[in-house]
Amino acid sequence: MKKIIFRFLIFMLLLILGFITYLSTIGIKTDAFNNQISKEVKKIDNQLELDLNKISIILDPLKFKLVLKTIGANLKNRNKLIRLESVRSNIDIKTFINKKFSLSELDITTRTIEIKNLISFIRSIEDNPQIFILEKFIKKGYLIADINLKFDQKGNIKNDFIVKGFLKDGEIRSLKKIDLSKINFIFNIKNNEFEFEDINLSHENNNFAFPELIIIKRKNEFLISGKN
Repeated sequence: MKKIIFRFLIFMLLLILGFITYLSTIGIKTDAFNNQISKEVKKIDNQLELDLNKISIILDPLKFKLVLKTIGANLKNRNKLIRLESVRSNIDIKTFINKKFSLSELDITTRTIEIKNLISFIRSIEDNPQIFILEKFIKKGYLIADINLKFDQKGNIKNDFIVKGFLKDGEIRSLKKIDLSKINFIFNIKNNEFEFEDINLSHENNNFAFPELIIIKRKNEFLISGKN
């Protein structure tokens, strides 16, 4: 009898370990979390809609979290659309067991976006004179960005967001006929701090390069520093 119980316990232990290993490596696919994640995105703006494919759920046993990830998604606002490469998030297993869905953070990676389309999308959410002027000045360019959003316990987005990526083949034409083209740089934005690296641009067939430019906003002032 003891041998049977011992074998049964060994079998159950191996079954649990196998299940944990499967969830930690391969995971499962489901659309059970799509609506909840979309609701979290709507907290940014009620008009935003996030279309998701089935989500892969991977177990992170060391951090006691579930990692949710999907490839290919669309972010919509009215008739404007931004195509996303991937959406990733974490859920605390305790909140999942207690059926209290709560995102701690959300990682979004975009596909290549034309800047004019991005500005048009932003204008559809928040239209102001600054964005309108920016749309008139920028003539072309493409970017890819990684966006990290963090949420508090009430589900509100914290101010310590991070947006990083790179811009390629940008072109600006101002009212004073100051034309800049072939603009390329890497950017890292953290709330009120803007970091730009490996900046390259062309003006009147002259090429310029700057290794770094940092802009920090403090109240109504901007502090600018850099290297040349």
